[in-house]
Formats: sequence, structure tokens, C-alpha cells
Amino acid sequence: MPIDPVCGMEVSEETEFKVEYGEKTYYFCSPHCKAQFEANPEKYVKEEGMKHEHGMHSHTHKHGRGHGCCCH
Repeated sequence: MPIDPVCGMEVSEETEFKVEYGEKTYYFCSPHCKAQFEANPEKYVKEEGMKHEHGMHSHTHKHGRGHGCCCH
């Protein structure tokens, strides 16, 4: 399942909240998270890249955000 890049919540690919950016589709749990991404997509694309750079020791730099979304 895709992960909402704003809040870290798992999201279905069937969600109505999605954005095409940089040849990739990003999925969101709510219109709030989608709007935050659209306001500053590079912030979230950069954070996603930082997670991948850590390889097997992957962790997120989104302190204070977890899988429980508070954005609804």
C-alpha cells in the first residue's frame, strides 16, 4: 500500500486524493494532506528521498508523525 508522504498513513491506491508529481503518483488520506503536499511538494519528495538513502536502516525524519493520521 502507498504511504501518504505528509502524515505517514497507509493509503489505498483507490483514494480520490492523489497527485502526479515528477513522474510519480502520490496518494493521500485526506484533502488536508493533499493540499499540504501541493503547497510544497519538494519538502515531501526530499523527505521521501532521505528515507531511501538509509537503506536497510530506513527510518523517517518526520518526527511527530506516525501511522495514526490526525489530518481528517
